Amino acid sequence: MRNSNYREHELREHIKAEGATWVAQQRFWLFGTAKYFDGTEIHERKAHKDIQHYFNTIDKVILRRRDYDEGRRLQRLVFVERGKTRTNTHFHFFIKGTNLRQYRTIWHTAAENWTRHIQGAADIQIQDNIEFIYERKGYCWKEFDSIRSETLHLPCCHLQKPKYT
Repeated sequence: MRNSNYREHELREHIKAEGATWVAQQRFWLFGTAKYFDGTEIHERKAHKDIQHYFNTIDKVILRRRDYDEGRRLQRLVFVERGKTRTNTHFHFFIKGTNLRQYRTIWHTAAENWTRHIQGAADIQIQDNIEFIYERKGYCWKEFDSIRSETLHLPCCHLQKPKYT
């Protein structure tokens, strides 16, 4: 049994390292942390619904109507975390737009829309990530403490498909 625990630990550490490298390769512009007044009262279903709604409000401000209607979204990775005690729900995310002219608008919209559109929302912190791409890359993998962990909230993540030549 001890040997299988060691292998799982090794696999988790490998996934964390590769995940951090992959996050850095995406070159996101902004990093955010969104909190609730009382994250211990937020159930998983509400959290998932809130984060989806939150990012839809940002997409609607930044993207053209046609892009939004055709299912295109701002590129982002969203991590649901529960804190050290695993009871305090909050989110971390990386986000970027389609051109750098959108940088300030995304920052401002992301900062405003959390408390404006999400019931029970407390503070949100948005930080520049352009200069710190490699510094924060592994931060969101800290709660990946089991192979069955679902830290990355896939339904809310959007990446641009690679262009092949």
